[in-house]
Amino acid sequence: MLGAATLHPAPPAAAQTEAADTVELSPIVVSVLRSPVRLDRLPFSASIIAGRDLAQGNSGLSIEEALHALPGVRVQNRYNAAVGERISIRGFGARSQFGVRGIKILVDGIPATLPDGQSTLDHLDIGSLGRVEALRGPAAALYGNGAGGVLLFRSAEPYAGRYSQGATFVTGSDGLLRIQATGSGTAGAVGFRASVARTSFDGFRNNLSESGEDPYSQSDRTTLNAGFTTAAAGGTLAVQVNGLDLDALNAGSLPASLFDEGSNQAWGFNVARRTRKAVRQGQAGVSWTGGVGSLEGAFSAYGVRRELDNPIPTRVLDLTRNGGGVRVALGREWDTRAGQGRLDFGVEGELQKDDRQNFANDGGERGGRVLDQDERVRAAALFGQLQVPVAARLSVMGAVRFDHLDFTAYDRLVLMDDPDDSGSRTMSGLNPSLGLHIDLGDHGLFASLARSFETPTTTELANQPTRAGGFNPGLEPQSGWTAEGGIRGALGGRSAYDLTAFASSLSNQLVPFEVPAAPGRRFYRNAGRSTVRGFEASARALLSPVLTARIAYGYVSARFTEFSVGENNFDGNRVPGIAPHRLEASLRAGRRAWFGELRVERRGEVPVNDANDASAVGYTLVELRAGASGVRAGNVRVSPFAAITNLTNARYASSVVVNAFGGRYFEPGPDRGGYLGLSLAWDRDR
Repeated sequence: MLGAATLHPAPPAAAQTEAADTVELSPIVVSVLRSPVRLDRLPFSASIIAGRDLAQGNSGLSIEEALHALPGVRVQNRYNAAVGERISIRGFGARSQFGVRGIKILVDGIPATLPDGQSTLDHLDIGSLGRVEALRGPAAALYGNGAGGVLLFRSAEPYAGRYSQGATFVTGSDGLLRIQATGSGTAGAVGFRASVARTSFDGFRNNLSESGEDPYSQSDRTTLNAGFTTAAAGGTLAVQVNGLDLDALNAGSLPASLFDEGSNQAWGFNVARRTRKAVRQGQAGVSWTGGVGSLEGAFSAYGVRRELDNPIPTRVLDLTRNGGGVRVALGREWDTRAGQGRLDFGVEGELQKDDRQNFANDGGERGGRVLDQDERVRAAALFGQLQVPVAARLSVMGAVRFDHLDFTAYDRLVLMDDPDDSGSRTMSGLNPSLGLHIDLGDHGLFASLARSFETPTTTELANQPTRAGGFNPGLEPQSGWTAEGGIRGALGGRSAYDLTAFASSLSNQLVPFEVPAAPGRRFYRNAGRSTVRGFEASARALLSPVLTARIAYGYVSARFTEFSVGENNFDGNRVPGIAPHRLEASLRAGRRAWFGELRVERRGEVPVNDANDASAVGYTLVELRAGASGVRAGNVRVSPFAAITNLTNARYASSVVVNAFGGRYFEPGPDRGGYLGLSLAWDRDR
């Protein structure tokens, strides 16, 4: 779903009319700007994916499947649940070793991004997704502490009838097995939905031992996602709860000598140190929206607890994290001669408390304690946003946000040869944005200017090459300005398009690196100055009553302008980890309930270190899908589906580890594979 158009496939042949092959132009309302705005009037670049494009025919193993051809959003699927997928927008987020950096993420209204800017998506119930909204570009003025943008994930809406029970079964190559059960319905003013899913995956990375090739990339994940909405106190009350239980082995990355010969083995050092991750996490959030006198009010609160046991090659990390926050926002709309104006303003407060202990890694078991500290983050923010219609076809939106973050570390490991490293860091930023939109009927022009602000996370601050405790005193927040402009709209009622150009100027960009004494452990430093420029183009077209095409292309030129490490000068080099070119396309044929789809992804060459003397070659992946949705078999709706992945059996690096010690840059992708799935649903409306 791109631009301002919603493309609807034609009805079955028996019901076709002369207008059956046209496109219905529907006003699409987005909430990514924290207030409802029509996408065709948005002064910033944004995109939406929903419905069949998001969910139909997916295995549910990876978020990469759901975000295919979402412009500006790139996913490096690492096929390693111990570190997670790397998601980036316009190159921001490509530095992440695990989890997501540089992007603010919300799942069903609950922040997946904590105050320090670190996000994890282990708990995301991929099989229950109903909608994703993406704001591409600086998010600091609206969400704070993020440079790349915003992703909003929403579960499917509750079943409109009394009750619906569903089940999904998927089996595939490399030991994939996924089972999910979902119950959903409405009872009066209450809508509810609950889902539990279990996913097991052996993976394709092997431990070469005397007993043969034993998988060393297994993962087992169980997710619970439940929520309900109801009318309360003249508004709408929503409660959301989710939980996660994850165990995964970490196969690590490979040097070129092994990757180039086609090896998928696990890195021997990782196997010897039994690198893995075990996570238990629970989150809950509550929100209320409704009228407060003459204003619209939105109040929300959330809490999260995460327990992590994570042996990496040189350390065993033990982390217990508690976090939470509240948000209060008020808004008002008014009519003018030129249209409707709107003002939103509010305050946010968040807390994060990490109990961090690091131990020497003794064959995967805990050795001597080398770090023991309590880390706390307190964040407070004020924000305001004003949308004003200047003329009948011209609107302006401005926003400003002030963030203040306090990072404090209390060192609990104080010995004669290990001094007290307790300390604190304070970081703050005032981040404005301004955008305008010109309505040209079926087309719209937009332009914006915004400031970004992104702090290091507690993990990035705590990991110091000197092995000292406390927080790195020299690591500074990344900041910058981004300008963008574009056009989006519809052509002839049969296609929609979106074209955006952007340029960012950054100071103190956060760059990862490794050192010989701690291979596999990531440290961070600031680059002096860097630039990110590029453009995004996407389109969707109804080629015939049964044939639909989607395409998204992104070009990103990210370069250091001032960056040196010791005697090494990297001025003018490309920022590693970012592919300048990426193309994703799909061709879908559908008739009645049945569909077939061809997906293609092309990624360009990726530099893997600051010196740009090594790179991962580009590749092309082809995937075939087929299936049906909602075929009636009595009172049951049956949806079978199947897919062949990596049809051409390409050898490729699905992800890279930037500046890895020993040249271990490459994380291989799987060979040709596939899966079979079946979804069943039974509805009860009486």
